[in-house]
Amino acid sequence: MTKKIILTTMLMALSISAFAATEDNSKVINGLLSDIKSAQSKLESSQKKLTKSREKLAVQVREQEQLVAKLREKSAVSQRLQDEKTLSLQQLQNRLKTWTEQKQYQQNILSRFNHNMSQQPFSTQAAPEEKLAWLTEHLNGIDNRINPTWQSKKVVMPNGELNTAKVLALGPVKVFANEASNTAGFVSMIDSDNVSEPNSALLKAELVLATDESAGLFALMNTGSGTISFDPTLTRAFKINSQKETIIDHIGKGGIWIFPIVAFGVFALIIALLKAIQFVRLPSLIPAFNERFAQLEKITNAEDKIAAQQSLFAQAQGMQAKLIEIALNTEIGQKRDDRLFSNLLGSKHKLEYWLGAIAITAAVSPLLGLLGTVSGMIETFKLMTLFGAGDPAAVSGGISQALVTTELGLVVAIPALLLHALLSRRVKTYYGALESCGVNLSQLNNDK
Repeated sequence: MTKKIILTTMLMALSISAFAATEDNSKVINGLLSDIKSAQSKLESSQKKLTKSREKLAVQVREQEQLVAKLREKSAVSQRLQDEKTLSLQQLQNRLKTWTEQKQYQQNILSRFNHNMSQQPFSTQAAPEEKLAWLTEHLNGIDNRINPTWQSKKVVMPNGELNTAKVLALGPVKVFANEASNTAGFVSMIDSDNVSEPNSALLKAELVLATDESAGLFALMNTGSGTISFDPTLTRAFKINSQKETIIDHIGKGGIWIFPIVAFGVFALIIALLKAIQFVRLPSLIPAFNERFAQLEKITNAEDKIAAQQSLFAQAQGMQAKLIEIALNTEIGQKRDDRLFSNLLGSKHKLEYWLGAIAITAAVSPLLGLLGTVSGMIETFKLMTLFGAGDPAAVSGGISQALVTTELGLVVAIPALLLHALLSRRVKTYYGALESCGVNLSQLNNDK
């Protein structure tokens, strides 16, 4: 019984202690939750205050930025007024000139626009009859493109004659057939300024077919059925062919600066040909002269040595013969060396004579081309000022001059540079052998 009482008492004590611990934990947890909720409420209130403060500050910053922009604008206006007060007479004249050019440019654009509008048949200036005629012609053109038919047109033949022929438009390709002259082929439209009357535009015969090839066109015109030739390039080949030009025409686009460039090129070519002829006519030097001369020095017998030297020297010609003559007729010493050196300098001058002109041509031709380029671009900018940049025909002349002069300057300079290099190399080779020969002759003992 005692043991049971003791165990029962112990169990009751443990139960009481566990209950007390659980009650303490729940109190702690409830305290922590209440602290977290109070912190969250404080955080939310702080965030709301910060948001309101940020909005107020953003409004103030925006107002200050607007105020700064207004102040800058006022400052710019004041600075411009102050600058205009201090402008010199030359600056005022330049500004007036700029405004005048702008006014002229705008007037040119407006006048060209008015001219184009006046040429349109559907403009407000056209009479109702003209509008109706244009509309009828336009509708007929659309119908002709949908259902091609032969029409009588004026065609300029390759020999310059103006004939009336039947023309059939097959899309962008137009063919003609003229029974009177038994000719047929392809035609293209000649540019015409009279836009309001398409029928008055002339056609140009680009290609006249042979008799057997034109038979198909005549059959198509007469019977409505026939085999015809077709242009696979869709008239692009005719346009490319019309742009072909001769070398003279191409060079002629360069303007006045072409003449000095061509003159320099011809001058350099003549000099190069004359120098080439001079070098071809130069007598050949004695081959392996240094080695052969050294072998003669080994001969111990004086008479045999002199005879062998005279035999070797007899083979020399031209500049080398003059060096040998100086060596034989002058005693060994400073005087002989001076005469040999003077003769070598004279020979070098003859060999290099006029070679500098070719080098000058190679250097000056690109500069002349660049000068033509600058002149052409200046002319282009002047035309752009007068007519604007929208009209390619008005500025193409200056651009052509700029490009052609640059091209021709390089065409002249590159061959001149190559010719100068080749001729200079020939001079150095020949003079080097001649100089070596002179050095050996300076040591020649010509005592009898």
